[in-house]
Amino acid sequence: MNPRNPKLTPPSILIHVHDQVPGDDLVTLLLGIEEEGVPVELTRHAELNPLKLAHAAAVASKLGIGIGVSLDYVVITTEKLPEDRPYIARFLADVDGRLIGGDAARVVKRLPLRGFATRTPGTPVTERKH
Repeated sequence: MNPRNPKLTPPSILIHVHDQVPGDDLVTLLLGIEEEGVPVELTRHAELNPLKLAHAAAVASKLGIGIGVSLDYVVITTEKLPEDRPYIARFLADVDGRLIGGDAARVVKRLPLRGFATRTPGTPVTERKH
């Protein structure tokens, strides 16, 4: 974001993250979005509800896509969906952040989603077959 001139800020996916979420939990999510070439902006908030975080991010985003991260959940939604009915909501430990971040960017680009990766604690990440 360009604080001196917000008009120069490119449209981006907004990520609203609870204050206590460790930065390490966000790295792969951000990498997934970056790999798809979509700008992203992250801000921290006191709100605990990931649904509210995602919805507020989507409404504030020029692209209409927002991500909320809190209480071990990652939620992706659009500005047009009701707050309690997000597009994607997953337990953070059960998803590959790179895939879910990429899928958020693919919603913006109107491309098919790549799916979600799941894992059992202590096992390597594997992609779920649909």
